[in-house]
Amino acid sequence: MFGLFGSRLPIDEDELEFQLASFKWLQRQFGAIVDTPLILPTPEYFPSIESNRRVGARQLFDDVRRAAAMEDWPCELEAGESDRPIDAGNAHLLRHEGPNSPCGTFRIEDGLAGRHAVITYNPEMEHDQTGLVATFAHELGHYLMATSPGDPPGGWDLHELHTDLAAVYLGFGIFMANSARSFSQFQDGNYSGWSARTQGYLGEGALVTATAIYQRLAGRDPSDAAPYLKDYLRKDLRKSGSALSKRFPDMAAAVEAIDLAEYGCD
Repeated sequence: MFGLFGSRLPIDEDELEFQLASFKWLQRQFGAIVDTPLILPTPEYFPSIESNRRVGARQLFDDVRRAAAMEDWPCELEAGESDRPIDAGNAHLLRHEGPNSPCGTFRIEDGLAGRHAVITYNPEMEHDQTGLVATFAHELGHYLMATSPGDPPGGWDLHELHTDLAAVYLGFGIFMANSARSFSQFQDGNYSGWSARTQGYLGEGALVTATAIYQRLAGRDPSDAAPYLKDYLRKDLRKSGSALSKRFPDMAAAVEAIDLAEYGCD
């Protein structure tokens, strides 16, 4: 039904409906998006960076948990697998390509202290604070969704897509969008070259759109996120904000109008 309005969003109609259904489900399961903040890369949300520009993963993880209001959820943080560059005849031409190690993982364990989560992160990401924040937000999204008694839209086979949206629901849309695609150079002893990484499961346009929906549900202008996004993503944010405003003057009503039964939800 949404196709009648000539969408100019950076996502197609099926993905838009999926996002609206997912936000409806997330709000039903974990509470409405009302006063929840948009997490910004500022000392207000990351005090450890204010006192020490180069912070460790543990300090950053604690900041993310606090910003997500999940600091009291039992959780351990562990270093996971690192990326390894491919071998090459000439070190100066070495490129880091092929599959990267996971940015992070999530699991539930039972221990002496009771049931708790274990989140891992790729140590190679410690130089990329934005990517590391997005990783932690995604894994905390897993933790949040693990507490749900009901199936998400489309079932648990799609849970990684929902988890990216859960990270946006927790307020981390800026970090998710900025880290969805990255390119960097590296130097490791005699080895140097470049590294390309895609992170998460939704693309940049989808995450920018999700952030605009989140802002509208919170009663805020999506453009508030613009100063903190990569330059080329600001155009997608403007397009998303404008299209959503024209098509859904009342975003909360538009989300509520979604029939979750069509997505297999109770």
